[in-house]
Amino acid sequence: MTVIADLEERVDDPISVALIGTGVYGSHLAYQIEETPGLRLSVLADIDRPKARRTFREAGVDEAAVVATDDAEEIAAALSAGDRVATADGVLAAEAPLDVIIEGTGDAAAGAEHAWAAIDAGNDVVMVSVETDVTAGPLLARMAERQGVTYSMAYGDEPAQVVHLYEWARAQGLEVVAAGQGTELTFKPHAPPETALDRYDLPEQWIEENEPDPRMYNTFLDGTKVAVELCAAANALGFEPDTDGPHVPETDRDGLLETLRPAEDGGVLEQTGVIDAVTPTGDNPSAFVVTKADNEVTQEYLAQRYNINTVNGGKYQVFHRPFHLPQETIYSVATAALYDRPTGVVREQTCEVVGAAKRDLEPGETIRGGGGDTVYGELESAETADQEFLVPFELLAGATVTQPVAQDERIARSDVELDTDSALYHLRQLQEDLL
Repeated sequence: MTVIADLEERVDDPISVALIGTGVYGSHLAYQIEETPGLRLSVLADIDRPKARRTFREAGVDEAAVVATDDAEEIAAALSAGDRVATADGVLAAEAPLDVIIEGTGDAAAGAEHAWAAIDAGNDVVMVSVETDVTAGPLLARMAERQGVTYSMAYGDEPAQVVHLYEWARAQGLEVVAAGQGTELTFKPHAPPETALDRYDLPEQWIEENEPDPRMYNTFLDGTKVAVELCAAANALGFEPDTDGPHVPETDRDGLLETLRPAEDGGVLEQTGVIDAVTPTGDNPSAFVVTKADNEVTQEYLAQRYNINTVNGGKYQVFHRPFHLPQETIYSVATAALYDRPTGVVREQTCEVVGAAKRDLEPGETIRGGGGDTVYGELESAETADQEFLVPFELLAGATVTQPVAQDERIARSDVELDTDSALYHLRQLQEDLL
């Protein structure tokens, strides 16, 4: 049976879904959930509750069938009556009597709180917010296993697609030398959020309709988002950056092989099984793997294929996926609900995203987190981050600077006083104690 056939068998008893976060990603996912047989978009949660109601309307749901409430009993009653729910309370959405919770806020602290609540309630979780995964994903995955529920990466985003390509390659006997994704821009690590939308040249009408968050867009511009996504994929695969960190060659898709192969065979890699990225000069891969074939006959065969790019007589190959779409996350929802199987899961902490100062920071300043004007994220091996007492990036939000930090200097635990009140902080401490 195929996924769609199994979903079609659920038309009379659809998989009930809550989506937390109705930004650009979440809203486009919501529209297509409503179009997919066997799924029911039961709850939409957003701190801007009218936005959740508007997303229901744009998805084609009759407004009369939507109950707006932030009360747990009213949510349960509405769902029991066959109504939909719009709420501003993500925790109540996560705890509702449903099948799958999609966490799409992009906020690491909120994502941790929502995932914890959903797992505790016995709901499967599809985690779009990779910021949460890179900070406390291994613990949340372990808790989900103990509760007998599925905790999954979202197939609509690059990290899960990197994992999928890795598994695809390994399933045909190829060694994965390097894996990663394309970037969209040459990084501007000191970029302030005020100019982020200008850099993307977005249409004014689109900005008015979608109200994009400049800080979120700035995480792409300053390199933080790519570091977070690479970290999530690496922690799912057990990969690390190369010896001196990611190389991020500036090349087109096919030129990847000129760099991301072992040094002894003409590339730059000091080790294999690494996570990396590419700054594109041409076609941009959404996700890629550089692979190696040991069998000489296979090498010759692959080198002769007109549609496969190889080097070293077919010894190394590159395979890629050229796009990712929010609605592809539906596949993760279906596999979690139907088969109790994730489309990738973060199981260990081989990498960390650490923070570096965008400008000189002085004692008493408050760090404003990802996409702000104080710090940007960099990918590092977990071993190095631990040895240098570097702070996991997402824990820096709200921290107070206690020691002067120079521009581009990485932030160590002795440099800041962390906000210890958040659920994310406590989950991370628990992860370090237990795992």
